[in-house]
Amino acid sequence: MIKEILFLILAVAIGGVLAAILRRSKAVSIKVLLTFSGAYLLGIGVFHLLPEVYESHSHHYGAVIMLGFFVQLILEAFSKGLEHGHSHSELFANKGLPFGVLLSLFLHAFLESIAIGGSHNHISRDALLWGLLVHKVPVTIILYNMLCEFTKKQPIVLFWLLLFALMAPLGVLVGSLLPALGDYSGELTAFVFGIFLHISTTILFEGNQSHGFNIMKYGVILLALGLAWLSVSH
Repeated sequence: MIKEILFLILAVAIGGVLAAILRRSKAVSIKVLLTFSGAYLLGIGVFHLLPEVYESHSHHYGAVIMLGFFVQLILEAFSKGLEHGHSHSELFANKGLPFGVLLSLFLHAFLESIAIGGSHNHISRDALLWGLLVHKVPVTIILYNMLCEFTKKQPIVLFWLLLFALMAPLGVLVGSLLPALGDYSGELTAFVFGIFLHISTTILFEGNQSHGFNIMKYGVILLALGLAWLSVSH
């Protein structure tokens, strides 16, 4: 589990560095990254997680997928959609740091990583890990930009980014230290697929509000789907 934990922390570190570099041109850059991550999450879920979940031919997994979907819907009510590209810093003007948003985002990061520690299937575990790694980069960029709207003190920004970086490793540790969760690895994977399904479809639907044909956007989506297909060895 050490490899997974280090990679998850590294993904947040990369997102933080990119956020500092792209701060002035964030509008276009983040939209491209979000589109890529949304398509990649959808591909990881459909190509790898869903077949693994239904390998046992148990139909109750559908209910667990929908549970993950609606849990993410509830979390979004508190996080204001930061997971898929919204920061809404204007809603918190003159109110200080939005702790409800931060706590919801941290809970989201914790919940979606438990399945990595609790899964005994290396394909599901690798697929989950790759999905989280790709998604964490744009989310970290958005979180960094939101934090910078509330404070110019970099130590405070770095403190919250560090806490965010530790949430996924904490989830991995909880999943690995509770052996009983191994008996429900299929359910855990289905639950996370439900979260992925909500986030990915929201990103892709919101990115197509103009209903126009954007060759760059579709190229990014196809690239992400192709990499999602190839990123997990069978």
